[in-house]
This record gives sequence, structure tokens and C-alpha cells, in this order.
Amino acid sequence: MVNELKNLKANEVKLLFRIFEKFSRSQDRDTLRNEISEDLLRLLKADFLASFIWNQDQKVFEHVVALNMTPANLARYDRYYQFHDPITPSLQKRRRATLVCEVMPQKELEKTEFFNDFLMKDGLHHGINVYAYDGDLNIGDLRIWRTRNRPDFGKHEAALLDVILPPFRNALRNVRAIASAQGMSNLWHELLENTPIALFLFDDADHLLYRNNKAKTIEEELSDTEYSCFYKQICSLRKEDLSKARWGPFFLSFLHIFYPQDSKPLTAVMAYRSTPGMIDTDLLSRRYQLSPREFEICLLVFKGLRDQEIASALRIAFSTVRTHLKHIFIKLDVTTRSELIYRLFEGIVDI
Repeated sequence: MVNELKNLKANEVKLLFRIFEKFSRSQDRDTLRNEISEDLLRLLKADFLASFIWNQDQKVFEHVVALNMTPANLARYDRYYQFHDPITPSLQKRRRATLVCEVMPQKELEKTEFFNDFLMKDGLHHGINVYAYDGDLNIGDLRIWRTRNRPDFGKHEAALLDVILPPFRNALRNVRAIASAQGMSNLWHELLENTPIALFLFDDADHLLYRNNKAKTIEEELSDTEYSCFYKQICSLRKEDLSKARWGPFFLSFLHIFYPQDSKPLTAVMAYRSTPGMIDTDLLSRRYQLSPREFEICLLVFKGLRDQEIASALRIAFSTVRTHLKHIFIKLDVTTRSELIYRLFEGIVDI
């Protein structure tokens, strides 16, 4: 490869450095590939470019970026010809720039459906491909083609592509990492930013990575001293200190979670304000076989009303209240109002 590159022309050096400079920018993968397309065709004296991202889970090529190829023909590749492609599986196994004629002689290629019904639709004739790998994962490719009236690619063009391959691979790695981080940040934002539960997210080194709007609101509501005490308790929960699962009006809990991409352990500590529990009146009525009127009287007893006050509130006779209470005491097997309250609401509210 060194011999093939020792006599680079001035315009080739200029184009190489311009491509390298574009690789160094933080971009998304489509912009990255689009921006180098024209420079790459000029460098290799080529006519067509297509670049795909391999989906390892679905075993398909997707996210195409192309130059001088018709969208309709690319759509046909997406639907059909990538599954009837006689050259790409062999080219994809190579870890270096490879001429298409190295994996299939040109005369044999010209006999295939792939060549006649796909490549020639846009005039693609001579090809050279390179595939970028991150470990064993194919993360992107460059497929360069010339028309029939040009000569085939040679060792010089392969050497140029091999020089481009390392920075191309690193650029794709970088944009994948950025996309992964942004995706995770967006996930936390969408799921947790506006929930009524305050959330504090810590990494395994005890660094606070994230807190949502509710957590920020609590800091604004509390004094500096109060928030310092509150946050100290949050940190204790992060270390699995369960001696206190409550601070002031807040209940506290924690949960271990992981980043899906790299399994980094995280700890989520949650704080939510305690509120009075809602009584399920239908459940209690069914449990003790109380009529709607009997249950109304039970609730008024629970509120501390005397029999005459209950009669007045419900606009019924005092004797009717006494009769209902007698039936209620029998159903719940109690003899006093205190016992009635305890039996009715035990396990439901904190008396």
C-alpha cells in the first residue's frame, strides 16, 4: 500500500485532508457520509456512491446515503436485490478495500440478474467496496462504482480507500456513541422529566447523573438547611441504607437499573409526597355487607358526629339512626363506636 501512495498527486492529497477534516467533526452518520461523498468520487475518479448501515439484528442493510443513483432503484435494492446480491456477502467479509472483480470476475457478474436488473439501471459497471468494523460488528460501508466507459479500479484506488478506512471507522464509532448517549438522555427525559415523583439518578461512583423537574422543584420549596438534610437522606438510600425510608412529608425508595447499551449499573432514588389514602367504599360495603345508608352512617361516626348530628346531616329520624347503628354493630360484631371504627378501617388507614 505504501508503494501505491508514495506518488500522490497534489489534488489527491488535498482531497484526502479535506475528507479527514470532515471525519473529525461531530455529526450524525447520514450527514457524515453525505459530506464526504462528492470528495470521495473526485478522489477515486468514480461516478456513483452508495453507503449503507448494517442492521445486525434484522440482517439487512438500511439508512442508505447515495450519490448519482436514483431513489427508485435504491428502493428496489432495499426491497429485493439486497437479498439476491451475489457480491456483497463476500465483499462484506473483507477488512480492506476490495475490487468487485476480486470476488467475482466481471464476465460472471454481467450474467447475473443483480447486474442486469439493478446495477445497469443506473449505469454501474466497475465497483470497489470497503466495510468498516467495530470489533465484529459492521457499522457502515462505502460502495464506489464507475460507468462502463471508464477503466476498472486498481491498486491505487484500493490503497486510497484503505487510508480512508480507519478515520471513517472512528468517525462512525463516534457518531454511534453520541447517538447512543443522546438517545439515553432523551429516554430519561421522556419517561421521567415531568412525572410527579422526584427522581435522582446516580452512577456506580456515587455521581449524580440526572434529576428531573420534580426533584428541582423540591429544592426550590425547601430551605437550604432542609434540602441539605433531605439530599443527605437521598444519598443514604443510594447506598442502600434502609434505616429511614421517609423524610418529612416524603416517602423514599430506590431501584437498581442498567444502561441497555453497556450494562452500566445505575441507582434511581425516588421521593414522592405522602397523601391521604382514598377509601374504597365499594370494597368496604361488600366486605361487611353494609347498605349504602349504613355505610354513610359509618363514615359520619368515623368523623366524630353524634347520633343526633348524624340524623340532622342525613335528614332522617334519630330513631332511624339508632336502628341502623344496631344493625351495623351486629354485622361487624362490635359493641362500641371505637370498636366500629377500628374494625371497619383496620388495614385501610393509619388510625
